[in-house]
Amino acid sequence: MITPEKIEAWIKEVSERPSSAPLLIEYLTSRLRELTSRNEELRAENIALINGKRVEEYEKRIQHLEYQLDLLKRQSGGELPASPAAKASAVQTPMNILVYNSAGQLIRLAFDANPAAATALQFRLQGDGRRQGETPRLLVLPESEEILFVFSSGRVATQAVRSLPSGQTDWAGSPIPLAPRAGETLACLVPLSRFSLADAFIQISRRGFVKKIRSAMAQSILANHYIGSGVTLPADRTMEIVLTPKEERIILVSSEGYLLCLDIKNISASVEEAIRLSPTDHLITACTLGGRENLMAVTQTGKVIHWTLDRLETAASLKTRGQALYSSQRREQGARVVGASTVHLTDWSAALHEDGLIGLAPVQELLAAGALPTASTLLALTTFHLPQPGPA
Repeated sequence: MITPEKIEAWIKEVSERPSSAPLLIEYLTSRLRELTSRNEELRAENIALINGKRVEEYEKRIQHLEYQLDLLKRQSGGELPASPAAKASAVQTPMNILVYNSAGQLIRLAFDANPAAATALQFRLQGDGRRQGETPRLLVLPESEEILFVFSSGRVATQAVRSLPSGQTDWAGSPIPLAPRAGETLACLVPLSRFSLADAFIQISRRGFVKKIRSAMAQSILANHYIGSGVTLPADRTMEIVLTPKEERIILVSSEGYLLCLDIKNISASVEEAIRLSPTDHLITACTLGGRENLMAVTQTGKVIHWTLDRLETAASLKTRGQALYSSQRREQGARVVGASTVHLTDWSAALHEDGLIGLAPVQELLAAGALPTASTLLALTTFHLPQPGPA
C-alpha cells in the first residue's frame, strides 16, 4: 500500500540523492501497472455481476454442490451423519441388477439386500440380449443410486435407478430408458455414489486407451451432457469410466486374459494407449484396488482365477502387454475372461449365463471352489457388496 508517509520519504530521498530517482520511477511504474490490472479485473467482475453472468455462474455452482449433497444423502438413507438410523436405512435399501446392451435396452431386477436369502435368488431372462456380437453387461447396485449413461459419441445423461422401468424379463420387449441417437451405442453405465469423493474420472476404451479427467470438470460435463468419446481409433469406443481418488491404482483386464495395473498419477489428460492388445483382443473391465485384498477373474466356462494383490506389478510405462492371468496354452484352447474385479471376501457375485439364468453367489465360496457351476456359457459377471445386517 502506498501511504502519504511513503510518498514524503521518496520525495526526500530524491531531493537528497537525485541518482535514486530512476529506481523510484521504475518501482512506481511497476506498481501502477499492477494496480491498473487489478482495477480492470474488478471492473470486469462488476460488469459481470450487473449483467447477471457471474450470478448465473454462482447459481450453477450451487446447483452442482446441491446435486453432490443429494447423492451423499441417498447413500446414507437421507441422513448425512453416520447415525444408527442412517445405517439401518442403508441396510434396508433394496438392491437392483441392471442388465443392459449396446442398443440401450435395459432390464432392472430388484431383490432384497438380505445375504441369508441371496444364494437362493435366481432370475431367468427370455430371448437373446446380444447385439452385433457383443454380450449384455451387468451392474448390481442399491436402488438409491444414481447412474451416468455414457454413449459412444461422448454424450452423457444421468438417471436415478429407482426411476428406471422394472419387472420386464424378456429382451424382445425390454425398455430403452435413454435411446441412443443415430450412429450411437450405449457404451457403459457408471454409478455416481462416490462422485463427490472422486478426484478424477478415468475414461478407458475397449482397445486399451486411457484418459484422465479432473473432477473439477464434472460440473461442465453434467451441464453440457458431454464427456468426450475418449478414443482415437475409428473402430474403438469407451468401455468404462471409473471414478477414483488421487492416490490409487487401476487394473485393466482383457478378454484374452491380460492384466495391466497402472498408477493414476501416470495417466495423462490426453488419450493414450495404455495396454497393447492383439487385434483379436479387447478390454472387458476396469476397476480400482479400493483397499481390497484379492482379484477374481472368471472365464466363459466358469473357471475362477484368484490372485492376491501382492502378485500385481504396477506398470512403469504405458503400451505394454501386462501380466497374463493364465497360460498361453489355455488361451489357445479358447479360454476367455467374461468378468474380473478386485474383491473383499465378504463380497458377492452376479453371473449371467447364456441360457438367460442370473444367479448370485458369495465371492468366498467361488474362490474356495475355484469354479462357478454353469449349464451353459457364461456371458458376464460382476461383483458387489451387500450391507451386513447390524445387531437387532
